[in-house]
Amino acid sequence: MGHSNMVTDLKNDPLFERRRYLVPENPPIGRKDLLYRYNGVVSRTIAFRTIMLTVIGIIIHLAFYSLDFVMYPAYAAFFLQMRLAVIYPSVLICIPNFFNATKRFSIWTLDAIVLLHIGGLCAMIWASNGAASPYFAVINLALMGLSIVNGFRFWHTLGVCLVSIGMYVTACLFNYAGFDMPSLVVGTALMVVTAFFALMLTKFYSIQHFNSFIHNEELKESERKLRILFGLADEKSKTDDLTKIYNRRYFFEILNDKIMNCQSSKLPFYLIIFDIDYFKKINDTYGHVFGDQVIAGVAKAVRDMMRLNSYIGRYGGDEFMLIIDKATTEELLRRVGMISRAIRGLEFSFEDKKVHLTASFGIAKFDPEKKMDEKILIELADSALLEVKRTVRGEIKLANPA
Repeated sequence: MGHSNMVTDLKNDPLFERRRYLVPENPPIGRKDLLYRYNGVVSRTIAFRTIMLTVIGIIIHLAFYSLDFVMYPAYAAFFLQMRLAVIYPSVLICIPNFFNATKRFSIWTLDAIVLLHIGGLCAMIWASNGAASPYFAVINLALMGLSIVNGFRFWHTLGVCLVSIGMYVTACLFNYAGFDMPSLVVGTALMVVTAFFALMLTKFYSIQHFNSFIHNEELKESERKLRILFGLADEKSKTDDLTKIYNRRYFFEILNDKIMNCQSSKLPFYLIIFDIDYFKKINDTYGHVFGDQVIAGVAKAVRDMMRLNSYIGRYGGDEFMLIIDKATTEELLRRVGMISRAIRGLEFSFEDKKVHLTASFGIAKFDPEKKMDEKILIELADSALLEVKRTVRGEIKLANPA
């Protein structure tokens, strides 16, 4: 059987659907979904960086205030006002970055906070000695910081750089101390160079970040597919090819686990062995291909009636085994009776002839109070089945352990 057929058969199998450890097969990720997911990652990253930038900016502003008294004592009071005028709005603008619903606007809040900080510095230049002020170096560093913090959106970085340079030139041209062309040219040139490297770094970093994201998503997709294939292969090793129920080997593993759990919990369970009556005659009359159809049909009918804590496996040939847990004797006999009637209700067609079936059932109860093991339990159920087949086929027999 090919791999594609194996996948189709198992996915249509209710037993397969009950396996909790298998990973559901989701459709491949589309380009739009991938871009949406990437934008979400970028927005969350920028939101985090914006929060950090705001905190660091507040600390730097307050730290530089102590230097204002040394370098510009006449403007210290005004500088303090400007620093506070930058800090308060920055905190308010930063608030949306704490909430998932508004993190998609994080790039705009980052732009606003950066421009607010640079605008405050330009106001200080405007009020002091203009282009000759060493504060142009601070703005230069602010642009460099922008290239690190806002390393995703090229056009946002370009816009902030142009506005920052414009504010700097305006502050230098219209300051109180007068116009200083050489210092203005040097300061503007440094800012333009810094802006250029900021843009190049943004472009490079955004491409690398996106490629890393795509590679990571591809690894996740490959890992997911491997888990699916491993689950399919593992499930395939536990099921019977013809009937799509548990094979003998794995059913016996379940049975052993049930016995160990029962011995510790002291809660009994039932083992049922049943087979199709006169199945050899069906094979001899209609052929083995038709016989396989009958076995598969019976297995499907019984499998569809299985509940939680119930298991069905193929014992061999036309023989099947069931485990029914957490049931009283009356409930057990009622459920087995329903299974027997379901088998009687099956109808198979061979050419123009209708074929009906019956099945015989032998039941054994595993009692944790008695010294029982797997072998004794199977012998009890098998003996009960043989007794039914020797007397009246199609009936149900519950064994009486010694």
